[in-house]
Amino acid sequence: MKHLSILLLALFSFNNLSAQKYTTKYITDANKVGLQWWNDVNSGQYSTSYQYLSSELKKRFSEESWLNQISILMDEFGQLEERSVSDTYFNSEIEGYGSGFYVIVEYNVEYSKTKNHTESILLKQNDQLEWKIFDFNYEFQNLESAEE
Repeated sequence: MKHLSILLLALFSFNNLSAQKYTTKYITDANKVGLQWWNDVNSGQYSTSYQYLSSELKKRFSEESWLNQISILMDEFGQLEERSVSDTYFNSEIEGYGSGFYVIVEYNVEYSKTKNHTESILLKQNDQLEWKIFDFNYEFQNLESAEE
């Protein structure tokens, strides 16, 4: 019985380590995609950034509306000065979206026209094992209104 307990504990530990290894890989791979997407957005390569969007987001935005809306948004933000990852985590289920492989990345960001700016992206792995932008959010204050 003692040997069985030790064997079960060893198997549980091995599976836990294996799951942690894959979780770390998912986070690393998704983070690379997220940073490339933001680099494309911040450098004005909006058509390229559109290709990173999930099929769900592409149903909400035609490429033309995406180009228009992201251009207006980036004009409001101004020039990117700095972006740093503040938190990253993996989830296998997101309420309202069901099960899957999800990575959430949160950033602290400095743009020339905003203050107290944070951004987050939700990436989801699709059927081809590619990480795609599933959703994104941001919060900020306009620099002018923050100085008043």
